[in-house]
Amino acid sequence: MWLHLGHASCALRARALDDASAQLVKAAAALAGLAGHDDARVELALVQAYAASQRGEPVLAALDAVEATLAAAALGPADAACFRARVVDQRAYQLNRAGDHAAALALFESLPASDVHPFASYRRDAGLAFGCLRAGRSDEALRLALRACEHAGDGGYTRLRAMGLLLVARIQGQPEGDLARARAHAIARRLDDHELLARVERQARRSSERG
Repeated sequence: MWLHLGHASCALRARALDDASAQLVKAAAALAGLAGHDDARVELALVQAYAASQRGEPVLAALDAVEATLAAAALGPADAACFRARVVDQRAYQLNRAGDHAAALALFESLPASDVHPFASYRRDAGLAFGCLRAGRSDEALRLALRACEHAGDGGYTRLRAMGLLLVARIQGQPEGDLARARAHAIARRLDDHELLARVERQARRSSERG
């Protein structure tokens, strides 16, 4: 089941939505006959919600299902914190797309301030940084984005560190942000991550257009 979930996540990153859906069906079938495995059930629900979002389908009901699965799951503190941060991240994404940046920021502010796990801390601080940027609090946004990069480094999450650097670059603007974006670009090249490279290049173009 974990292999199917991993393949589904990779397919989603590559925008191969049909392949992702097929892998999620296989993962659900593998889980159906098993007891326990609460972590896999929450992961499946999260990836299903993300897949629905990528297909442009209504996602709030799917996120409600994630919340219900998470509430019933028997998980350790670190796993619970990471899953909770991911649920908030997905809900906030929908709110930000709808232009309700204050509500999205409030969701991230609802997460515990304690650092239970570097991944959860990264998601919290990166989300807070983006919300502060939208609210016009650029100094606070930069402080939080830099802290998010530290969390990513502490957890060994190289891709997340690159994403954090892109956020730093966005907050700083040109020319100050060029260095952070160059570092993110170097990480993306070393990872041979085409999706991440596309993000870096897209941000660079937008920054140049804004002058």
